[in-house]
Amino acid sequence: MRVFAQSTGVEELLDEVEAVLIRDINETLAYVYERREAADQARATRRGVNYVPIEREEIPLDHFHTGNFPSLVVEEVPASAYPYVVLTIEDYAPDAEDARQDHMNVYADRLAVHCLAKASPDEGPEVVFRRAVRMGEAVFIALASDPQMQRRLSGFSNPVRGQHSVPWTYQHKGRGKDWWFQAVGTQYAIKSYTSMHQ
Repeated sequence: MRVFAQSTGVEELLDEVEAVLIRDINETLAYVYERREAADQARATRRGVNYVPIEREEIPLDHFHTGNFPSLVVEEVPASAYPYVVLTIEDYAPDAEDARQDHMNVYADRLAVHCLAKASPDEGPEVVFRRAVRMGEAVFIALASDPQMQRRLSGFSNPVRGQHSVPWTYQHKGRGKDWWFQAVGTQYAIKSYTSMHQ
């Protein structure tokens, strides 16, 4: 059988990350909301307003998108598609390794995980911000808690960087109420080890 050259491992990496997140994201998101509850109550007291818990929205299993945003594929993404998570690769490049790995290709993959949240008009921009941030935090905790992802992330001294969008309002074809959406994107530097394929 013909032996092929080593691969970049990009598709395999995205599938592994998706599997971890689909398995763990909602449990981890519940943990993040529980951990933030006391701070939410203290913030309401500090502002002199009644405490209203921020409602957690679970991420349905079919709301994970690999490779691109649904908004880049279809004309419009309705509110029912939110919240959702997008997994993409920003770039990848060969990475130096020691002689023990000379039979393998080692790549530095820049994985980007984009978390998009929504809020009602009454909830407003702060709630959508906090939902998006908490989704990003849940992704971080889920990946950092998985043993295989721990090993991949530990290969770099500074593997994580993030970026937040501003909150936006959206109205479907000029009809109905506006709703808020916001994205939090986190980029992870992950090492991928690949070998010859038959």
